[in-house]
Amino acid sequence: MATTKLTGAKIDKAQPEPGKAQTFLWDASTPGLALRITAAGGKAYIFEGRFSGKTLRMTIGDVKSWNLAEAQSEARRLQTLIDAGTDPRQAKAEKIAKAEVAKEQAKTEAIRNSILVQQAWDEYVAKKSPRWSHHHIIDHAKVSAPGGQPKKRGGGVTVQGVLYPLLQMRMIDIAAEVLEQWQTQEAETRATAARHGFVLFRSFWNWCAEQRAYQSIIDPQSITKEVRAVVPKAGTKKSDVLQRAHLKDWFESVRALSNPVIAAYLQGLLLTGARREELAELKWSDIDFKLGAMWLKDKVDDEGRMIPLPPYLASLVAALPRRNEWVFSSPTAADGKLAEPRIAHNRALDTAGLEHVTLHGLRRTFASLAEWVEMPVGVVAQIMGHKPNATAEKHYKTRPLELLAIWHGKYEAWILEQAGIEFEHSEGLQGLRVVK
Repeated sequence: MATTKLTGAKIDKAQPEPGKAQTFLWDASTPGLALRITAAGGKAYIFEGRFSGKTLRMTIGDVKSWNLAEAQSEARRLQTLIDAGTDPRQAKAEKIAKAEVAKEQAKTEAIRNSILVQQAWDEYVAKKSPRWSHHHIIDHAKVSAPGGQPKKRGGGVTVQGVLYPLLQMRMIDIAAEVLEQWQTQEAETRATAARHGFVLFRSFWNWCAEQRAYQSIIDPQSITKEVRAVVPKAGTKKSDVLQRAHLKDWFESVRALSNPVIAAYLQGLLLTGARREELAELKWSDIDFKLGAMWLKDKVDDEGRMIPLPPYLASLVAALPRRNEWVFSSPTAADGKLAEPRIAHNRALDTAGLEHVTLHGLRRTFASLAEWVEMPVGVVAQIMGHKPNATAEKHYKTRPLELLAIWHGKYEAWILEQAGIEFEHSEGLQGLRVVK
């Protein structure tokens, strides 16, 4: 094999030999290095050596990308690998593979580092909202709104939602210090909204921790006790319940309301402990008078929950007009169901001479007065749709409807007794018999 000392000038002037597909000029100063010239005039550095008794040839690179000194250094490196018993081709393949892996990791990391909380929030709402009540959907829209839009009523523009600043951040930047600062700032001007936003964000963050796409990005431990400590305390007054002594006056005023749908709805809240939107969205198809049961949507359990329909409440529901699919219908509401019963309730409270009690306060009243009939805490929780807290409760099987009906019937009978309401139970109305 003839050799020559390669120089820049020789490389520039080198031409392919006529009739040959490729011509090689072997470098005398660097064993294994050659300049390869193709018939078309292309020039590249190559390396040739012997590995395991066989000739090995590799392309180093085009002369436009490699200068001579670099090519000579690379040829010496390849020979060193051979001397050490390593196949340079395998080493190159592994290097390329590692580079590809690193490239993909860098790409993934870049995407990971760029995901905004807003992206995950939108996915969360899209997946969860079909099972939410209309009221709950509106809540999520309000806390995430950017604000600055003209108000539909009155002048001015809408206020930015309490969660909006967090949604504009990267998910990897949400840490305990960030949440603590966020709650502290928001609490200074809108404590109630700050607390409500925290509750919604916590549920969302827990969901993210269960999603493969986000669980490696977020810090699920970012909601620390220090963060919870700065969340404004609930402003609910302890008096936001009806006491036993109030029942007679309350029932008398509510039953005297001119709208029987609202009257039945308000009594239903107190007798079932249901959330206001759960009862408002009750459909006729959700009721089984023969079984004495009704199916409520549930923000805790996606499948909803079945609870007893006690006799007195069943009689109220059975007497309601069947205008459409909704049990508590309204001929004036756009969606056909009861929309705002608070005005009528406040009027009934004024008539009865009672202090203000919210609709949610009627739900609290159920939990409070259930103790008078010694209803087990687990039964109360299952009827109200509370998530079980005690470890033992979490592992018990769901109580059958018949067992719930026994306790629910005792509660309704006791309530009617305190309210001075005489009610004769009709066995033909429903299948579950109230036990007094």
